[in-house]
Amino acid sequence: MRLDVSLTVELGLCSRGSETPHPTLLQFGEASPNYGKHWTPQQIAETFAPSSETIREVTTWLLASGNTEGHISLSEGSAWIRVNATVEQTESLLHTKYKAFEHTESGKRTLACDEYSVPQALRHHIDIITPTVHFALKTNGKEKRDRVGAVGPTTQVQWRPMAIQPAAGVTEVSFNYSICASIVYPQCLRALYKMPVGTMDKSSFAVVEYTPYAYSQTDLDLFWDFATGNAVPKGTQPSVKLIDGAVIDQVNLPIDYYVEPNLDLEVAIPLVYPQKVNLYQVGDNYMGASFGDFLDAIDGSYCTYAGGDSPIYDGTYPDPDPRGYQHKKACGTVKPASVISTSYGYNEADLSPAYEMRQCNEYLKLGLQGVTMLFSSGDSGVAGNGGQCCTSPQCKDGVYNDGKSGAFNPSFPSTCPYVTSVGATQIAPGAPITAPETAAEKVFWSGGGFSNVFSAPSYQTSALKYYFSHNSPDYTSRQYNNTQHARGFPDISANGFQFPCSLKGSFYYCYGTSMSTPVVGSLITLINEERIKKGKGSVGFLNPVLYANAGAMNDIKVGGNRGCGTSGFRSVTGWDPVTGLGTPDYEKLLKVFMALP
Repeated sequence: MRLDVSLTVELGLCSRGSETPHPTLLQFGEASPNYGKHWTPQQIAETFAPSSETIREVTTWLLASGNTEGHISLSEGSAWIRVNATVEQTESLLHTKYKAFEHTESGKRTLACDEYSVPQALRHHIDIITPTVHFALKTNGKEKRDRVGAVGPTTQVQWRPMAIQPAAGVTEVSFNYSICASIVYPQCLRALYKMPVGTMDKSSFAVVEYTPYAYSQTDLDLFWDFATGNAVPKGTQPSVKLIDGAVIDQVNLPIDYYVEPNLDLEVAIPLVYPQKVNLYQVGDNYMGASFGDFLDAIDGSYCTYAGGDSPIYDGTYPDPDPRGYQHKKACGTVKPASVISTSYGYNEADLSPAYEMRQCNEYLKLGLQGVTMLFSSGDSGVAGNGGQCCTSPQCKDGVYNDGKSGAFNPSFPSTCPYVTSVGATQIAPGAPITAPETAAEKVFWSGGGFSNVFSAPSYQTSALKYYFSHNSPDYTSRQYNNTQHARGFPDISANGFQFPCSLKGSFYYCYGTSMSTPVVGSLITLINEERIKKGKGSVGFLNPVLYANAGAMNDIKVGGNRGCGTSGFRSVTGWDPVTGLGTPDYEKLLKVFMALP
């Protein structure tokens, strides 16, 4: 490698709020007089921006190391410092040696190093440096096509054809609830969780999709007629927000690219109608997009310069591919909805801990602004996307196997303590809708486990203590992070089994935490409607209130989430790493949240 080659290095600065973020969780607790009084973007910026000391100390170090002022610049939100230097200068600065690594599947070359160091006095000022030890993502299981983006998370959905197409014309009045044991309509979901039929349009609710995945309006219209008896009128569609050159191809994609978006919308829209559902479609057909790119769009302070938060993990816009989006990436141009449901995820080991911690703190900031962030927990039990497990304890080497053995592989962002992670349940075979549900363990297994990166937040410590004192799993540290002080997930669950989704003009059974996550999002949106009607704010970050009011949940005590050659964890009394606190009871949760300021 030539040492005189120019290299752009980005240093992510530690924000003031990220050093001790847990006390801000008190803002979300039901004992707080400030509950429901959400922060403004200006308050967020002032609280979390790097201190002037951090900026000064890092800049002084860079100048003293031989860099000139003309080669050093500060991002608009003061979160990043960019340095233009040669490879030789950067190696001297970071006491390292760079190498060119080539991805074995894509052939993409990445500049990185095995290790680096900064002065001890600066370690509490610098959060992350790229490019360094952060490698490109492993394959995410998408079919390799010319139009699939280079970056992006993985969907959490399964689907199977129906042997016999069901009859159309289901209505609320004539609905036969005995059918719910074999096919779960929106009416079944309402009955399971005591949800009312929507009557208002006072709040905001959104689902997030990543190009090339797309919904089909033709399929939605078929579903409205078939499953709602036109209670949702034909032509009803999401309010679409296109981000970073996103496109929605409703005709020409293979069927599997329509499953996730169609399922999200066919679950969400009937449960909250006439409330409008927003669709955030992110990324062009060639570069693709990440959670970081979406966060850039809804919070400009998260942006770096054009090129993304990390050139390794996030989309680069303008797209280097001339066929792609040739404009600057969206930075704070999209207003976030009060509830945002995302049915995609990464393996926690796909990304560097520093990157995940930085993104996790962004979810904290959104919670402070009154946004509820929901993420699916995964469909492979204790294994990761595609059923993969880790070859080393706590996934420390980031290498996966075929899933027949190895260490448990937790999901991100579900392991972030500032999001609500959603697992999945099912109605027991042949059981009436009034019977207790079980954990999903037919076709797929509800994702759950313990983080290898994040410690347990204060709101979860009592639940974890009870779980381990009464149900300590028979696994060692070789299988999972058994310190009893790691963030556990999921937090909550909902039905994710045999939804009749419409795809390419026919009906299929759809499964997964991709189904359960918008169910929870819909229920919380209905609660927000009632709060707003009474002049109150949206509920924002859910977890502290949920854990303090576990009695408002339907505890799931049967089932497990096998994977990695084991039976996984088991559903037990109280919180567990299969279904969390259980499924929501709308009436009980409404009473809890309406009693808050």
